[in-house]
Amino acid sequence: MTLAVGAASAVVGTMLDLAWVAGSAVLAVCLVLAFVPGLAVSARRLHDAGRSSLLLALAALPPLTLLVVYWLALPSEAGPNAWGQPASRPDP
Repeated sequence: MTLAVGAASAVVGTMLDLAWVAGSAVLAVCLVLAFVPGLAVSARRLHDAGRSSLLLALAALPPLTLLVVYWLALPSEAGPNAWGQPASRPDP
């Protein structure tokens, strides 16, 4: 997605003869629009693993980012937890 956003940014910037201004604006808008769904998916993943979504705030601190990534990679809990039933898994 980043490559597509970069290409769109370059095209818009070139068309407007404001490559650095328009290109940066397109990229910034795309990143902001992708940020909120990314938070939602990460929060859901932490809930599936039995953790609070408030732990995402720790990802803002560089030394703790790897810990949050580890929690995101944990397997889901088998049964219901404090946030409800886990997401259903397709049969292999």
